[in-house]
Amino acid sequence: MERVNTGIPGLDNLIGGGIPAGLSVLVAGTCGTGKTILSLQFLYNGALEGDPGVYVTFEESKDKIFSQGGEFGWDLKGLEDKNLLDIYVVDTDDIDDVLADIKRRIEKINARRLALDSLTTMMEHGVIYRSKISKDLGRREREKLGLRFASKGFDVTRKDIYAIIGEINKFGTTSFLVSEAGEGGEYISRDTISEFACDGVIQLKINEFGGEIERLLSVRKMRGTKINISLSPIKFNDSGIVIEE
Repeated sequence: MERVNTGIPGLDNLIGGGIPAGLSVLVAGTCGTGKTILSLQFLYNGALEGDPGVYVTFEESKDKIFSQGGEFGWDLKGLEDKNLLDIYVVDTDDIDDVLADIKRRIEKINARRLALDSLTTMMEHGVIYRSKISKDLGRREREKLGLRFASKGFDVTRKDIYAIIGEINKFGTTSFLVSEAGEGGEYISRDTISEFACDGVIQLKINEFGGEIERLLSVRKMRGTKINISLSPIKFNDSGIVIEE
């Protein structure tokens, strides 16, 4: 089995030495748990090894992404100049256009890794796009306008989420799909479906005990490999994230 090393200290040991190539991995957590940095670090480490990657962001500017990487000594701009990294700042609400743009960028640099930040925002963009279209339009008219994942009404459904993640899986990349955590703890993701549609799930948490705050990581599932599901502390150092065992 071909495995993709994340290069994140401590993480590969939890997943049998690396992620099976081509899997989609949900990275879910609440605000401040380290989802974005974990995803960027995955791409950065790959690029250093000659494994190109595409980073998709719906909320941050390219300069801000460069600045975040710079805090850990990552020269993301330099990697982009060498076609080892492509940072795609999404400027459309049309999910079909976003997927087409991602595919073009993957093919352009022959990317083997993908990070999408975030899947939650991508779904929200899809709802916004639908809201711009008359509710009176029929199914065929909506399809002509690009609503391949159109469902009844303007809510993203279980079918939509499976379809979108299915399209991402067709890219053939090993992918980190960032998601906001679900409310109340019953589900891992806010949409309650992504954890079932993705091949793997990495859950990030913040635990507060006795006035101290601790970040924790758990690999909840990873198809095709043995995993260690125990909670492991997350630490930040000058080079990025470290998973303590």
